[in-house]
Amino acid sequence: MTTDQKNQIHEMRQRGCTYASIAEMLSISENTIKTYCRRTRLSEETVSTAPVCRQCGKPIKVKDKHRARQFCSDKCRAAWWYANRGSKSRTKYHLTCANCGQSFVSIGNKARKYCSHQCYIAARFGGVSRE
Repeated sequence: MTTDQKNQIHEMRQRGCTYASIAEMLSISENTIKTYCRRTRLSEETVSTAPVCRQCGKPIKVKDKHRARQFCSDKCRAAWWYANRGSKSRTKYHLTCANCGQSFVSIGNKARKYCSHQCYIAARFGGVSRE
């Protein structure tokens, strides 16, 4: 392990990175990272437990009795969500409409009954328009 890698490990642990994330970033075995941190006393107690921004990695000030924030600013929050907007994949369910019998795809909701708002209104109010 080089001196540069040791410095990177120290910086990343101070930012709150996990052993696994450090090992992945530096292409070093996770056990090697753990051993180095244990020997240099970079354990969980010595590493700052303050939350860090998910976008830029800066420490976030935590107010008493408030939920921990994930981002240091609205700019970082918007940038992170813009970069990760499609990362959460949802399950697609192939269902049949309870009103018209047409098959449709529901994304992330297997309890959906109708293919559209029109079919929902027709089923609920008997297809009579309320004018």
